[in-house]
Amino acid sequence: MALLRFVALFLTQVFLLSQMQWFDAVSPMVLVLYLYWTPLERDRLWSMLGAFSLGLLTDIALDTVAFNAIALTIAAYFRPALLRLSYGSSVSFHTDSQFSGTVGQNLLYLFWLVLTHHLIFFIIEVFELGQAFVILKKIAFHLPFGFLVAAVIAILFSPQKR
Repeated sequence: MALLRFVALFLTQVFLLSQMQWFDAVSPMVLVLYLYWTPLERDRLWSMLGAFSLGLLTDIALDTVAFNAIALTIAAYFRPALLRLSYGSSVSFHTDSQFSGTVGQNLLYLFWLVLTHHLIFFIIEVFELGQAFVILKKIAFHLPFGFLVAAVIAILFSPQKR
């Protein structure tokens, strides 16, 4: 199932979402759903390797010079902290699942993942902290659409009881 989601996210991002341009500038990036759906009991190293692989394959297909690979790998590294931030300090990384939280907690966790990915992605893309306003502008335009598309996909395709 994880491999199927990996391939589906890759194909969706490369062939569908990268072709969509909202307001002639914004293309939603939903690769963080890989981290959202990754089981909590998975070792951090394997999560980071999977995120790096997905990001690198996407970067090769979209010719984005490893921006996604770096951003997803860093988001995977910070995943335990983002889980604690979203679900509280009592989250158990070996027995609990993000799908057992409330819808608000799940969306908050997804928001932190999307924000982390976009922040790293656009800092690397601009690569000049003197252009902080440009980075913030790109995040402000891309974050709402990326989060909205990711949230809709996560709600529609998450394995939870309805």
